[in-house]
Amino acid sequence: MADSRPDLPDSNKKYRISSKNDILSVLRLMVRNNSQSTCYFGDAGSFFPTALLNLDSQHGKMVLDYGPDEEINQQALQAGKWNVVAFPNQVKVQFSCQQIGKTRFEGRDAFLAQIPKSLLRMQKREYYRVATPTIAPVKCAVPLLLEKSPSTVEVILQDLSCGGMAAIDSNGRGNFAEGSVYENCRIALPDIGTVIVSMRIIRVEPAGTGRVHDLQSRRVSCEFVDTGENALSLIQRYITRLELEPKRAS
Repeated sequence: MADSRPDLPDSNKKYRISSKNDILSVLRLMVRNNSQSTCYFGDAGSFFPTALLNLDSQHGKMVLDYGPDEEINQQALQAGKWNVVAFPNQVKVQFSCQQIGKTRFEGRDAFLAQIPKSLLRMQKREYYRVATPTIAPVKCAVPLLLEKSPSTVEVILQDLSCGGMAAIDSNGRGNFAEGSVYENCRIALPDIGTVIVSMRIIRVEPAGTGRVHDLQSRRVSCEFVDTGENALSLIQRYITRLELEPKRAS
């Protein structure tokens, strides 16, 4: 059974950690932070939420939290390999799990897997961006920085990553300024949920559509600021779903 497509190819060694001590250091941070993680398996984008609960470095094993849906848990146990993604301290960590089984940990069901031989660790600036749909586009409601009555402008996403996004501000309604920070922005991710983020405007430029009524439209590039692990997990799930759509259609 094929695995969910990873964000970066294995040939990109820049992001890959293979030192045992470094791997254990990253995994121990995830245990201490109780980092929310998402486990992907199979070729249909199946996933479940989990967390790394414990490490047994002497025997090369780690314990992961059991998922909330028993049917999905059983499907996951039948898979030969998992891809786990987490965001400890807003740094993306991704690794594969093998030799997967079931165990008990602190009186409850859990998964037991082999500690990975390597993992990917990426800073925000290195996050992979994916183009968002042009039909039924993803929208983000941005509260504007006004002194008087509150106001909100809706922008349409062009691409998205766990580190930021680019969007079209139709007719320049938002009057966005580079360097400004906008809080409580709401991104509606289809079939995933609404994610609330803060974002800093990095660049504002003409949208370049070429149509007369779009001459005032602007392309706004943003980076996310102090994004929580839960929001990052939801964004990652949506990105993974978009990456799998061509595979489903083929």
